[in-house]
Amino acid sequence: MFNRIDQLEKREKVFLIVGIAIVLVMFAFYGVYQPYHNALQRFDKKIAAKQLQLEEVRSLQAEYQSLKRQLDKAQKSLSNKGSLSPLAKVEELASSITSREKLSYIRPQPPQIQGEMRVDNLDIKLEKLSLELVLQLLWKVESPASQMQVKKFRVKQRFDNSSQLDLTMTVSVYGKNST
Repeated sequence: MFNRIDQLEKREKVFLIVGIAIVLVMFAFYGVYQPYHNALQRFDKKIAAKQLQLEEVRSLQAEYQSLKRQLDKAQKSLSNKGSLSPLAKVEELASSITSREKLSYIRPQPPQIQGEMRVDNLDIKLEKLSLELVLQLLWKVESPASQMQVKKFRVKQRFDNSSQLDLTMTVSVYGKNST
């Protein structure tokens, strides 16, 4: 084989060397550099994706800790609930907003027991309220400290005075199950 190379003319030897060099460069580029470069790009993309996942996990961890603190606070306030019955709590809340004369009725419904939680539902009707008083009442009922939630809500405009409203709603009062 080397005899054949020796028999080639100088110009043919240059072409052969240039051809071999081109083949080696192409092999080095496509066989070594390109796969290595592609692998690095894939790894960079994986690193970026993992960093995004890590940030998401950290944000979920912070959210979990915040919710855990809220749950602990709510459980503590449930266990420290006063001696007031749900009926008295709702009546006191309504009386703090408006006079007792505007309170038509409060009808308790049978309590629902859900594990350690007790949910007392109360139907309430208030008459001759302004829109501002309705909003104040809703704000106080839905505040986290009250441990109450409005389940059903209906407002009717009064026929005798269009600036006044009649409010009928069902309020759920949450507490620890005492049994």
